[in-house]
Amino acid sequence: MLSSFRRTALVAGIAFIASTANGIAAEPNPVLDAVEAVSTRTPMTVTVGQPLQNPPQIVSKQGVLSATLTVEPAQLSVAGQQVLFTALYNGLYTPPLLRVMPGDRVTLLLNNFAQLPTNLHYHGFNVTPRSTGDNIFISVDMGDSFQYDFPIPKNHRQGLYWYHPHRDPLLNTQISGGMAGGIIIGDVLAPFPSLKTIPERVMLLKDLKTANGMPVEDPDPSGPTTKRTINGLYKPQLQMRPGQLEFWRIGNQSSNIFYKLSMGGQKFYVIATDGNLQNRPTTVTTLILPPGSRREVLVYGPPAGTYQLQDAAFSTGPAGDQYPGQLMLTVISKGTPVTPIPIPPATAFPKLPDLRKGPIAKNRTIVFADTVLPDLFYINGKPYSPNCVDSVVNLGDVERWTIKNTAQEAHVFHIHQLDFQVIDINGQPQPFNGYNDVVTLPAAASDSKPSVVTVLIPFTDPVILGKFVYHCHIIQHEDQGMMSVVQVIDPSKPRPDIKMCHTTP
Repeated sequence: MLSSFRRTALVAGIAFIASTANGIAAEPNPVLDAVEAVSTRTPMTVTVGQPLQNPPQIVSKQGVLSATLTVEPAQLSVAGQQVLFTALYNGLYTPPLLRVMPGDRVTLLLNNFAQLPTNLHYHGFNVTPRSTGDNIFISVDMGDSFQYDFPIPKNHRQGLYWYHPHRDPLLNTQISGGMAGGIIIGDVLAPFPSLKTIPERVMLLKDLKTANGMPVEDPDPSGPTTKRTINGLYKPQLQMRPGQLEFWRIGNQSSNIFYKLSMGGQKFYVIATDGNLQNRPTTVTTLILPPGSRREVLVYGPPAGTYQLQDAAFSTGPAGDQYPGQLMLTVISKGTPVTPIPIPPATAFPKLPDLRKGPIAKNRTIVFADTVLPDLFYINGKPYSPNCVDSVVNLGDVERWTIKNTAQEAHVFHIHQLDFQVIDINGQPQPFNGYNDVVTLPAAASDSKPSVVTVLIPFTDPVILGKFVYHCHIIQHEDQGMMSVVQVIDPSKPRPDIKMCHTTP
């Protein structure tokens, strides 16, 4: 529930601001792959940054995650510059990583010492969207607090998730200003005993644009001035041993930008996507992470030498955003080589239900569109309204959504409370490796030829009864209208009175 708390700290925070404002691949052969040369080895004289460290963490105890996040101003050094942040969690650019287990209860107190209203979204969680759960419709105003209190289902999928504000239309300001942290549910490596002791690297990616020593209030993703960090560190270094297998848990916590990561041909063995353990490992040399997405990968230490994890330049389309590349991480491989641990075979992974083999209750067409105004975006012919519902779904149904993007720039589809299966992109069937909660909608080929992504969405878990949203996870687009409301109802009970929006497919 909302309640007022000590105003003195809030006043002090505002005074602080005022006083400082001026100043799909073949099965891997791990033993052979581990010793393959990587083409971007660089001289040992390369300048490197601070050692990469995992974020601080709060761990659940005896089945309860008890935590407090206080939104407050702070002045910190990030990427070599002093920055006055008007709102951060607990005064940290990289706030605590929350570790919980399936079946735990989350009791998290959110205090707002900042000037803007806020709330908290548990991105990727399959939990209740109602009351004190993952409810993005509440607002925690200046000087108020909110007690989140909800259970995590015992059968919840295990992997990397994250938390961030979802107080429309302030998401871009708050997330780009540093308000985002990681969450890990369970032990995704539990099915693989041979991996029990390998090093774990949590890598949470953010970008920061500043002006006059403060974060840009509503940053546009285009342009060269963004500085990208891992766990708040700018161009850090990481030491590995040749052949050592490590577990990298990479999350895109930037508001608007894609990351296109590579290390000169180094192979990444993807085992989980968006907090979902896959049904087999897949091997790639480039990881593309749209905003909001996560990849959990196994990586071998390369032969002795120095290597660079690069983020390549990216374009979201002719009508979209363009931004340059940046060095993200320097990897120094040194020491006595380690005998490589084999990558677990596909037979060790869980057998996941392929939704294509079951009944489909309903087909829907969802259209993402730009408008003639540069700061207005539509889904199905209208901007977001919190006061009506765009789609009503019966609990227990699996639906096929055909998602069209009529814009000549990419958008990013994300739905709360559940995951989906991507089955087709622009007419190309997609292999079934697992589930997502984020998928890129490619730029339209022309004004008359939209891109088309088809997904199957299982509205089958009773925990998701209630109202929640789907939207573009390029957060600037979401803030500017590209979001809709879905309500899941129990068909065995009388239909509730629902105010419907007027939409056009």
